[in-house]
Amino acid sequence: MITILHVDDEPGFADLTSQFLKQEDERFEVRTATSGTDGLAILQAEAVDCIVSDYDMPGMDGLEFLSAVRQEHPDLPFILYTGKGSEEIASEAITAGVTEYIQKEHGTEQYAILANRITNLIERHRAVRTIDRSYRAMKTASEGISLIDPDGRFSYVNPAFADLFGYGPDELTGEHWTVLYHDDEADRLENDIIPAVQANEYWSGETVRLMKGGNRLVTDHRLAHADDGVIVCTARDITPERTQSTEQSTQFDVLIDAMDDHAFFTLDHEGYVTRWNDGARRYTGYGVDEILGAHVSTVLGESDPANPLSERLLETAKTAGSAAHEGLQVRQNGTRPGTDVTVSASFDESGTLRGYGIILKEADEQQIPQ
Repeated sequence: MITILHVDDEPGFADLTSQFLKQEDERFEVRTATSGTDGLAILQAEAVDCIVSDYDMPGMDGLEFLSAVRQEHPDLPFILYTGKGSEEIASEAITAGVTEYIQKEHGTEQYAILANRITNLIERHRAVRTIDRSYRAMKTASEGISLIDPDGRFSYVNPAFADLFGYGPDELTGEHWTVLYHDDEADRLENDIIPAVQANEYWSGETVRLMKGGNRLVTDHRLAHADDGVIVCTARDITPERTQSTEQSTQFDVLIDAMDDHAFFTLDHEGYVTRWNDGARRYTGYGVDEILGAHVSTVLGESDPANPLSERLLETAKTAGSAAHEGLQVRQNGTRPGTDVTVSASFDESGTLRGYGIILKEADEQQIPQ
């Protein structure tokens, strides 16, 4: 239902207006008052969706009534519906915060126009109120939430999202999303993830992002595509789960923590590093902050760009469960020791690929400069 407060000092006209408005839209419920004072009493006692008020009334005219309403209800739709019109009155009404200014006319057609204006104003007011509530909910949410416009720039970030990456909300608003990604991960997002969001309207997974100071952050990342092209993004920090020795619920994760004396790390289902143990740090020379989110090709030494070793190993492991290779692996300092590489695929209960585990072991002591 739509509740309308109609204020007019002529009871006969008020009743007639109420009758015609109800005929125009069966959702309308019209409360009538013959003075601004009575109108304020009704407004205080019950919820009203829209006010329609005459201008020329004794005691309190329409503009004075409008001014009193605006003190408590700054956004409530208010139509000044008057037979005494002038540019001066219209100007004063606009200054006082009137929503619409309509002059009374002869005939019944004016009520159809009035009803249409009321409906449009209320729909717009409710839409704005819904959006406002949504933004307030996002602002107070503990989860990081942001909105990304079609041009790739943040149109909104809530405090939790900005704080997650060491920024203030105003610092990120207007910035391109790539400010939070290193090059490899930005390429992955642009070429793989965003097209998936556009095709399926949703994507969830893990991505590695950059904090304001340059540190890397592993996030549980969810993206949803809205009708207007805006992408809704949520983020949750899961770096401790990926970089520290903690009690895990699966054998796959327990294995990582138990192998500090081995070079062992994990990848997501697309081949990007999600976890890096101390053995991998010692063997490759890469610290966890340098390698999280990088593609596995960073440490495997690709000698044939047309047929990358990393892609061959991942595809074989995905099909056969595991893959092995002996070759020259690239360390952070540029040396290339002969290395045995073992890749194992991990699947969930439904058979969906969860990711990969990789073990590196030095095959000999040969050191070849890059």
